[in-house]
Amino acid sequence: MTAPSSRLLAVLLACVVTAACGSSAPKAPTAPETAGTETSSPTPPSSTIGATVSGLVASGASTSMAGAIPMGASGLSGVTITVSGTGLRVTSDGAGHFTLTGVPSGTIRLQFSGGANGEIEIDDVDEHERITLVVHASGSGMEIDVEEREGGPESQLEGKIASVNAGAHTFVINGITVSVPGTASIAHGSRSLTFSALVVGARVHVKGSKSGSTITATRIEVQQAGGPGPGNGNGNGNGNGNDGEDNGDDNGEDNPGAAQDVEFTGTVTGLGGACPALTFSAASRSVTTSKSTNFLTACTAIHNGLKVEVKGKAAGKGPVAATRIKADD
Repeated sequence: MTAPSSRLLAVLLACVVTAACGSSAPKAPTAPETAGTETSSPTPPSSTIGATVSGLVASGASTSMAGAIPMGASGLSGVTITVSGTGLRVTSDGAGHFTLTGVPSGTIRLQFSGGANGEIEIDDVDEHERITLVVHASGSGMEIDVEEREGGPESQLEGKIASVNAGAHTFVINGITVSVPGTASIAHGSRSLTFSALVVGARVHVKGSKSGSTITATRIEVQQAGGPGPGNGNGNGNGNGNDGEDNGDDNGEDNPGAAQDVEFTGTVTGLGGACPALTFSAASRSVTTSKSTNFLTACTAIHNGLKVEVKGKAAGKGPVAATRIKADD
C-alpha cells in the first residue's frame, strides 16, 4: 500500500471513531403532535347551573274548600311549558307532570300551550332554587294552586290552608305542616294579624326554614281571607259559596284599613280552635271568636253545618272578629 493510501485510511478511521464516541448522546425521537389536542389536563364538567321548576298541570280547579289538589287528581298530558325568552321547553307527561332544569334566575314567565293555555310569572328565582308547582287552567289563563320553593335564601310555600291546629299553632298546606312560633310575623299588607287569622281556606305565602315536611315560619303574608269562595262549594250543596244572607254591612272595601261593622248569616265550615277562641268560615267570610264574643248560642254548640248569625268587625274582606254569634233557627 502506498503512503497516500495509508494516510487516507487513517483519516477514515478517525472519522468513524469520532461519530461513534461523540460527546453528545443522540436524542430520542419526538412523537409527532396531533392537531387540536390540548396539552393541559382536561377540566371536569361543571354542575348544572340554574333553577329547577317542576310540577303538575292539573285537569281542573280543585273543588275542595282548601283549594289543594286532592290525592290522585288527574293531570293534563301533552301540555307544552316554555320559559319565555329562552330555548327551555318541555311537555307534560301522561300524568301531567313536568320538569324544567337550567332555568335562569330573576323573574321568569312560564307559558303553557296545548290543552291548557296561558302564562304565570314567578319572581325572584334563585340560581339553585327548586320550585314545585300545581297549576290549572282558569278562564283564559293559568292559576297557581300551590307553590313550594327550596334551595334559595329561605324556604317558601304558597297556597290555601287545608287544616289548622290552634293548640299547636300549626296549619297544613298541600300536606306540608307550617309551624308558627310566637316570633313569626303575620300580616295582610301593612296590617299586622294574629294566628287567629290563619283559618281554613285562607291563601297565604309562608317564608321560613324547612326540616322534613315541616316549615317553621318567620313571616306569613295573608293574601286572601279564608272560607270558600264563589263557585268552590262549602258543603251546603248550592255551589255558590254563599248559603246565607249577607246583609251588606261590610263596606270596608272603600277603606280597607279601617274596621267596619259586619253582619251576615251562613253555615259553619272548617271549624277549628277551642272555646272561646274558635275559627271557622261562613258565607264566604273567615270568622274568629274570643272571650269577648257574646255567644247567644253556647260556644260548645257551634259545629260544622250549623247555620249561624254573625255580627262583628272586619277591615274590607279580611277576617271577621265576631262580637256576637247566634244559631239561625
